[in-house]
Amino acid sequence: MSQQAGNTAAGVPEVDWTKAFDAQSQAAFGQAFAPDVVLEATLLTRPIKGREQVARVMAVMSNTYESLEFTHQAANGRRTYLEWTVLALGGLQMKGVTVLERDEQGRIATVAIHHRFLNESLLLSEHAGRQLLDILDPEDFYDPAVRTR
Repeated sequence: MSQQAGNTAAGVPEVDWTKAFDAQSQAAFGQAFAPDVVLEATLLTRPIKGREQVARVMAVMSNTYESLEFTHQAANGRRTYLEWTVLALGGLQMKGVTVLERDEQGRIATVAIHHRFLNESLLLSEHAGRQLLDILDPEDFYDPAVRTR
């Protein structure tokens, strides 16, 4: 797919979310989020809540990606659906979809990130957990040494 400026394919509008990924900046993510934003993701064992924590997680993850392209976008009311492809951790290829839900002021209130496939998701979750020990509990991410039921 041909790409326009930034990280979006031709025909995919740039929005605050895609621009924040392009900037790979905690501040850029924070500006897009509602104060009580909630992040749910395949890579997490439970939701992460609050602008500062979610912005930090997203900044770390955006810097983990060697390349990211948003390939398709659809919207319905306050929800935006973004499909993407990513290359991370020295060649790990993944695809997925992100669902953004906005509040009355247009800020992102809920983020749901769905990576595929399982093995790649587990590797990326484990990596993210190591990178975010300063603000999150290790139990928020996959750890191959710990099995939960």
